[in-house]
Amino acid sequence: MSVKKRRILHLMDDMAMGGVTRALKNFEHLELAELGQHETVDVTLGKPVSTSANDVAIIHFTASWRKLPKLVELRYRQSFNKIILIEHTYTSGFEASEVDEPVRFRQMLRFAYHMVDIVVAVSAEQRRWMIEAKLAPAAKIIAIPQARDCTHLLRMMPAEREAGPLRIGAFGRFHKQKGFDLLIEAMALIPTDIAQLEIAGAGENAQTLKAMAMPLANVKISPPFSDPEAFLSRTDIVAAPSRWEAFGLVGLEARAAGRAIIAAEIDGLIDQIGESGFGHEPNCVDALEAAIRKAASAKDIDQRGLLARKEAYDAHANMLEGWKALLAEPDIASRAA
Repeated sequence: MSVKKRRILHLMDDMAMGGVTRALKNFEHLELAELGQHETVDVTLGKPVSTSANDVAIIHFTASWRKLPKLVELRYRQSFNKIILIEHTYTSGFEASEVDEPVRFRQMLRFAYHMVDIVVAVSAEQRRWMIEAKLAPAAKIIAIPQARDCTHLLRMMPAEREAGPLRIGAFGRFHKQKGFDLLIEAMALIPTDIAQLEIAGAGENAQTLKAMAMPLANVKISPPFSDPEAFLSRTDIVAAPSRWEAFGLVGLEARAAGRAIIAAEIDGLIDQIGESGFGHEPNCVDALEAAIRKAASAKDIDQRGLLARKEAYDAHANMLEGWKALLAEPDIASRAA
């Protein structure tokens, strides 16, 4: 049967997950769409998925002890040519921040990864952690760094630092993961003539963040936006102080727009700091403050922005090539054995 006629089933259990649904948009690209008939399947409905031996399953839902029976069912009761799991969630930073019993946590992941043919890490650093933690054989884990089409951001005017405070932008979901509370705490230690911060977003921590920002003249909270271009145009640099981050599309978007990043040296953000960014110890207000002050005093912010764009330029094309190579393989199961 022609590879082009195979079905590629994207299995999800939360159709509202922002980052995952954005990742699904990548498979609408012509270069990936022509490799098969892509279908999104909500596995929470409890109905068996009709499959054939030529079909590919791509698992987007997050593994857990409760979901292991679903993985067993997919492995042994369904007919798939390949089962691929994209690890959107779990990282070294997640384990350090959110896991009370790491031994049990890793046992769950080892079992989950055993049920699939290939595990796709969304950053090189995430793959390194998976291999170091011995969650699966190294040959079974491949890194296809997450990306999105940033063509319109690549056309933006790069950062042009003017006299006055460093204009810092930050955006994303208002959740503990993103570390915006740490960023506001750090800004409370920064004079208003050194740096100003605008955070855009929404989420469960909105009221807490607004209360923290209220007494600070150099911090502004803004509503979320559908496209970051206008927001990025009024920034010199973008902060990503996440406590964990499998990849971090915010970093990619900022760099594509010609903005360097101030980022926690954690998970996928490590891969994005590169030569252009300002890294800092994760989950540490003092280190974040120091990174902000270093960026504010730097004389080469504009040059760093241009370098950041260069580093991000091929990200989307590289992601497409990675998935094309993976989905074009006739039998991933034999490859991963």
